[in-house]
Amino acid sequence: MARWQRDREMRRKVAWALVAAEALALAGSFALIFLAYLRFAVARLGGAHVSPFVLFDLTRYIAVGAAAVVLAVAVYEGLMFVRGCRWARAAFIMENVALVLLGLLWFVKNRITGDVLNTEAALYGLLLPMLTLFPLLWPLLVFSPAPDAASEMRGQG
Repeated sequence: MARWQRDREMRRKVAWALVAAEALALAGSFALIFLAYLRFAVARLGGAHVSPFVLFDLTRYIAVGAAAVVLAVAVYEGLMFVRGCRWARAAFIMENVALVLLGLLWFVKNRITGDVLNTEAALYGLLLPMLTLFPLLWPLLVFSPAPDAASEMRGQG
């Protein structure tokens, strides 16, 4: 049995490390994926009347603000995860899956209808979620900050 499975303090440290990685990965991936969708929507709705300032600078500020909100929510979910709330784990898993799917959708849409030479969709829509969010799904599924009853009984016996 691994040390983090036996030792409560080590389990707590692993939980905090997982929560920190998850919150940063969610906020960072969300900012870049949301920015792409926001720029696409502004360009489609505004047409030729959209200035470069609005398309690039204003959308960047909106995406950073939205990512700050996502980071605050992820920190709250992380606190609840460390306390042992089951809904926090489910929320983290659903958010990871949603962002990975949105990134994949953006990548596929860009490859079909967009500029094939534009590597932004490949980097931010495909590579970033696959390197940050997808690897965090397994620890979220198997790790619990609270020890289960069976390991507690083995530790006492």
